[in-house]
Amino acid sequence: MGSDLVLRQDLEAGIVRLVFNRPDKLNALSTPMIRALESHLDTLAKEPAVRVVILGGAGDRAFVAGADIAEYRGHRPAAFIAYQLESRRVFDKLEALPKPVIASIRGYALGGGFEIALTADVIVCAMSARLGLPEGLLGLSPGGGGTQRLTRAVGRVVASDMLLAARRISGERAFQLGLAAEVVPDDKLEEATLARARAMLQVAPLAQAEMKRLLREGIEAPLATARSLEQEVLFRLYGSRDAEEGIAAFLDKRSANFRGE
Repeated sequence: MGSDLVLRQDLEAGIVRLVFNRPDKLNALSTPMIRALESHLDTLAKEPAVRVVILGGAGDRAFVAGADIAEYRGHRPAAFIAYQLESRRVFDKLEALPKPVIASIRGYALGGGFEIALTADVIVCAMSARLGLPEGLLGLSPGGGGTQRLTRAVGRVVASDMLLAARRISGERAFQLGLAAEVVPDDKLEEATLARARAMLQVAPLAQAEMKRLLREGIEAPLATARSLEQEVLFRLYGSRDAEEGIAAFLDKRSANFRGE
């Protein structure tokens, strides 16, 4: 399974980091790495004690610098298609994980690496971050959701500028575009990422999961439909134990003890 290709680090109570671990290859994606990521996701989905997942890359040079292009050589259509379909399925699973996911990016996040970052709920960039979808330079196009998620995140014009010229953007530019929530010096990246993860621990997990789903699904629906979905979620949450506890804690001026119920 290549379990050493994606490392799990339990940083603090409720916070886990998954590290793409091929620093000698700039953490380039491979079939074994994709499968190792999926294995971790399946495990994390079953662990209610894990509240926030951070994604990072080993070393100082890259988050994930794209796919391992060596796997593409040889014109093997069946193998190529199988890899792309598997990657898409795992990326979709990552996006649907019912816990907040933070992509913590230092160095290159290109191709499939940028596509992974685009599935995250929040992106935090170091100043060294370089993001892009350069598949056109190989005579290809993105296949893991990059064209669609990027367009929805920054709009058609900016996405066109990046895709059609294989343009890379800096972490600072990603922040200016609203793609990254924060850009920090490289030596402050872990601190900034952990601060956001700790803040997420204060929010009720049921509400978090529902809001995450609304953010992803509501944008695809007509506004009136999305507003109705929003209210349905609110009505359902109001009947939860967490809502009862949260309201009581606010009125009692104490910290809430959310249990995800």
